[in-house]
Amino acid sequence: MSRVSDSGASASLNQLTVNESHSAAPSVASKISDLSAEKQLHAENVRPVAAAAPRWWESKSLEDRPLDSKHGWAIVAAGCLMLMFSMGCVNSYGTYQTYYHQYKFPDEPVSTLSWVGTLQFGVMNFFGIPAGILCERVDTRLVSFVGGAIMAVALIVASFCDDAVWKLILTQGIVFSLGASLVFIPSTSIPSQWFTTRRALAVGIVVAGSGIGGLWLTPATQAMITHLGPGWALRITGIIIFAVNSVASLFMRSRLKVQSRDKV
Repeated sequence: MSRVSDSGASASLNQLTVNESHSAAPSVASKISDLSAEKQLHAENVRPVAAAAPRWWESKSLEDRPLDSKHGWAIVAAGCLMLMFSMGCVNSYGTYQTYYHQYKFPDEPVSTLSWVGTLQFGVMNFFGIPAGILCERVDTRLVSFVGGAIMAVALIVASFCDDAVWKLILTQGIVFSLGASLVFIPSTSIPSQWFTTRRALAVGIVVAGSGIGGLWLTPATQAMITHLGPGWALRITGIIIFAVNSVASLFMRSRLKVQSRDKV
């Protein structure tokens, strides 16, 4: 008798569980449908956020421009001219040093006068690191233009430094090389971005500008010093650097947009 009652109780318990599961199923399904409807409504209301436009001093991406084009060769020519005058002045400093030692500062040792040329090359390479970081954050055209302006101002101010060697070290040596570093980095890094098949040729032409500059700037500087004096030689060179670099910097546009970093 007890077995019959136990079986009946278990049967009623199973029936109750089935009824509860059937009654709970519609409520779960309704909750899922409500949740999906809410997500769909939220997705309709959310609008895609447009990418912020670059500010006037930041580089703009030009990845849609074709490679190996005439524009790329114009950049190569501009980079060659920029290196011709920046590195060319560094390579031709020996002409100034000879004049300084013979006529302007005969009592100064050659080792002291050579600090000008040494700092031109050394400071330019050292400040190439912050110049590269600056090119990631600022439009490379602006960077190269400012570099040319600094070089020109340094040479023009150096033309008036007649009484102390340390003034030449500061202007013709350190300040000039700071501007040269801002010109050297864009002119050597940007041309390779615009080529694939002839990238090596393009970079070679740009880098050759430094040797070409030293080749003709040295006799040109000697001629100016002989006929006009070292002061006017520095002023004329500074004016030419500013004019040429101002035009060439217009072509120094980076093709790739580099993401700025919060920390260096």
